Amino acid sequence: MKRSGRVASSRWGGSTSRPTSRAGAKASLALAAVLALTGAGGVARADESTADSAAEARQQYGMGTQAFSQKRYSEAALHFEAAASFKASAIALYTAALAWDLASRPERAADAYGRALEVPGLDAKQTGIAKDRVAALEKSLGTVVVTAPEGWKVQLDTLTEVPAPARLHASPGVHTLTVRIPNKPIERRDVTLEAGKVTNLELKDEPAPAPAVDPEPVAEAPAPASEAPPPRLREPFWTTMRVIGVGVAGVGVAALGAGAILGTSANGAKEAYDAAPSRAAFDHASSLETWTNVALISGAVLVAGGIALVVVPLGERSDGAVRVGAAPGSVVVGGTF
Repeated sequence: MKRSGRVASSRWGGSTSRPTSRAGAKASLALAAVLALTGAGGVARADESTADSAAEARQQYGMGTQAFSQKRYSEAALHFEAAASFKASAIALYTAALAWDLASRPERAADAYGRALEVPGLDAKQTGIAKDRVAALEKSLGTVVVTAPEGWKVQLDTLTEVPAPARLHASPGVHTLTVRIPNKPIERRDVTLEAGKVTNLELKDEPAPAPAVDPEPVAEAPAPASEAPPPRLREPFWTTMRVIGVGVAGVGVAALGAGAILGTSANGAKEAYDAAPSRAAFDHASSLETWTNVALISGAVLVAGGIALVVVPLGERSDGAVRVGAAPGSVVVGGTF
């Protein structure tokens, strides 16, 4: 390949060149990737004494290099990212970013460039390319900067899961951020991104809410005992009304007795009139008969009234009224109780 310009030594054991003519974007990215791949071999050989993770990282990097040479850029990028997950490597992330760029996956390229800049290992030229590409890509992409406690991992949609804090990119719109917290269930939340804008999202380890405790039942105060009605004072038998009733009944009995006597006299006067009729005998017999009726009726009324006063209780007399009346030849006692 014909090259012009100054040649700079790479930390990865290869060399880089700065082209003087402006070629296509993909051609420049492919050249940068080839140079990065060329310089990575020395580091891989220097790490042969590391643990199994380093061996796996070398294997994944070799598979990525082969896929890249065959222009299977998406596959190559996945292998490079896998290599970086086994052993932190700025070059592995940088070549992954170049491969994503060539595969027309700007959001994944921006993520990989940003991660490569956070790990030591890029030379000045590679650092400049990575910064320029991130700045250019973020003009058309939405960016979310996630901060979280140590050990948390985040993933935007189905892109690569990375440890927090992280700077993630995606096309404008609503996306799902998956949060993996140690020893806790996976959480998901929606994130809305706008082109050319950065959204800051701070995740905190909030304590789990305390389990709800049922309040202790409050003992209900015993219902107050219903007040018993005041005891009813027992009414004495010989009340004033009963005494009056006895007196009235006594007067009535006396009147009945007088009526009986007058009746006997009236019968005698009638017999005398029948034996010798005269005006005087008639008047005398009529007078005795009238007084007899008055005495009997009055006596009956008085006896009935006196009995009512004695027999009917005082409480019932207050609720109702007792009526005593007389009719020709009879005595009528009535009332309401």
